[in-house]
Amino acid sequence: MKIYFLHIVSLVCGLLPTNSPIAAQVLLPQYSVWEGFAFENKQTVESREAEERFARFLLHIAQQTSAQQIEQIGELLTKAEQNDATARFLTLAEKYLYDPNSPYRNDERYLLFLQYAATHQFADYTTNPRYQKHYTMVQKNRVGMPAADFPFTTQAGEEGHLYGVQSPYILLFFHDPNCEECQWVKQQLESQHAHFAQKGVQVVAVYIDDEIEAWKSASYPSAWLSVYAPEIDQQDLYDIKALPTLYLLDTQKCVLLKDVRLEDVINHRRTSVESPWE
Repeated sequence: MKIYFLHIVSLVCGLLPTNSPIAAQVLLPQYSVWEGFAFENKQTVESREAEERFARFLLHIAQQTSAQQIEQIGELLTKAEQNDATARFLTLAEKYLYDPNSPYRNDERYLLFLQYAATHQFADYTTNPRYQKHYTMVQKNRVGMPAADFPFTTQAGEEGHLYGVQSPYILLFFHDPNCEECQWVKQQLESQHAHFAQKGVQVVAVYIDDEIEAWKSASYPSAWLSVYAPEIDQQDLYDIKALPTLYLLDTQKCVLLKDVRLEDVINHRRTSVESPWE
């Protein structure tokens, strides 16, 4: 899966000037991305060309305002709906914007696809309960909104809840002690102890699965808060697509970063003059 994503990215990157980073570039205009594309041809819609054009389209709209993104996504889905191809593009939106392995992953952009499909009652949205579940889940704990509170038990057996944790910043590290990728991220987090301490970050390692003994026997840095919080999974309080998952919260428990890479947390910048994160 990851290899194919990277292959598509490399194909798209070949369309950009060699001295221009992807994130800093506006690609072809919306109409050029889909110019000559045969939406009415089922074979073309299901082709690899369609996926490559869709990847280019995502890179293009990433540089647009929210209103422009809504407009252009609407144009694409409406054109696809007229030719019974909406399912293909909603599937691609899920794959590229919601899959945890995708370099394009972006809940806010995926939500724009789902909102447009829901508002216009596109058949592929209304008949597929998976999209309806996604629609609900991606709206939880959005950036800028208060994070959902949850009760927890520490390894020492003490009871508490998220909003009882007082710190300028809280880094929620959803993990599994038996997960290799989680162990790698854990090691990287430990190596950043001085950086996080200087920023006032409290790492809260959150375990949500049911192998309690594995969690109890795991070791964590003394500065961390290691907690067990099964209600998160039982009540779908957070959209945990895969482990590990990282959220950065501010002192008011508002979400600053949602489901991001570790380097995004390390390199995070705040514009507020009151913030110690510079």
